[in-house]
Amino acid sequence: MAQIPKQLKNDKLSSYLSGTGLKRVSQGKVRDTWRLDNDSLLVVATDRISIFDFVLNALVPKKGETLTALTHFWLTKILYEFSHHLVESGTHPGFNDAWDLREDFLHALPLERCLVIEDMKGKLYPFEMIFRHHIGGSIFKSYQKTGLAGGQQLPANLPKWSKLEWPIFTPSTKEEVGHDINVDADYFYSEMSKKGLGVEARQSVYMLEQAYAIAYAYAQTKSILILDTKFEVAGGPKIVDEVLTPDSSRFVLKEDWEKAMAGGRDPSFMDKQPVRDWGATVETPFKDENGQITGINKLNPANPEHAAFVHNLKIPEEIITDTADRYLTIFRMLTGQSLEDYKKNDMGV
Repeated sequence: MAQIPKQLKNDKLSSYLSGTGLKRVSQGKVRDTWRLDNDSLLVVATDRISIFDFVLNALVPKKGETLTALTHFWLTKILYEFSHHLVESGTHPGFNDAWDLREDFLHALPLERCLVIEDMKGKLYPFEMIFRHHIGGSIFKSYQKTGLAGGQQLPANLPKWSKLEWPIFTPSTKEEVGHDINVDADYFYSEMSKKGLGVEARQSVYMLEQAYAIAYAYAQTKSILILDTKFEVAGGPKIVDEVLTPDSSRFVLKEDWEKAMAGGRDPSFMDKQPVRDWGATVETPFKDENGQITGINKLNPANPEHAAFVHNLKIPEEIITDTADRYLTIFRMLTGQSLEDYKKNDMGV
């Protein structure tokens, strides 16, 4: 489980769910997962925020609600033809089964941050399924050296965040502690073949390529570019976990991207980038191999001293406000509704 500041480990909702007899089966950086029965789970998206694999001692207002509503929006409104893990309400088509759960059993359940999902029973792929329509992020340095991304040859000397002719698949490992490791697509296929899932793995990549293409085209109509995105997939194949949220994707405004490309700068990401920027400049009492003071981005989440230092930091209020505004803005632009209206009209909140 993720290292979470003690102050954020057990909130009122966790106490309530525990009191009903439900068992929490995992506590991630942002989401807590509770078992309902042999076939289904309840996922609760909190307002916790993480950067550089550290969970900070801070909450971003409405963040969990935005992540929940966006995942619901993409899977039920835009990508509804793709197999996914959301369990639909048995009484209100379009709503999630969390609505039924509240009516029948958990009467204080906050629908705005909860989704009932299928339990995939160990069918999750052991890789992050990352797709990029623009060249940047963690693979950019290696691309500059080799011209490759995910083992695929790209045109030489592309400026950072250039749009690619077609999206590429650049998987990574899932590390329990520390940063995930980028791997070649061929390595992914080889490892999945060893599990007897070679054919399904290729079907999964094709499915996700199609889903990303549809989402990218849709977002463009809203003046948004999805530079890259990270999917989770399970055997079937089936799309699972959060989908096309600011925590799993890089959203930028199309106009700002155009200006950034012309000016040779990064675009302004509509996610937790203000927190990342702040974290990278925080002075710490630790030194790197050159004896220099480092930012949070240079620390090791597995080091107890580093984790304790980060958990005691206070994030400036203006950084939190800026971040919350970005989440809500991207939601409003993508869905055409305010978060409050979507929750009411499409989730039964």
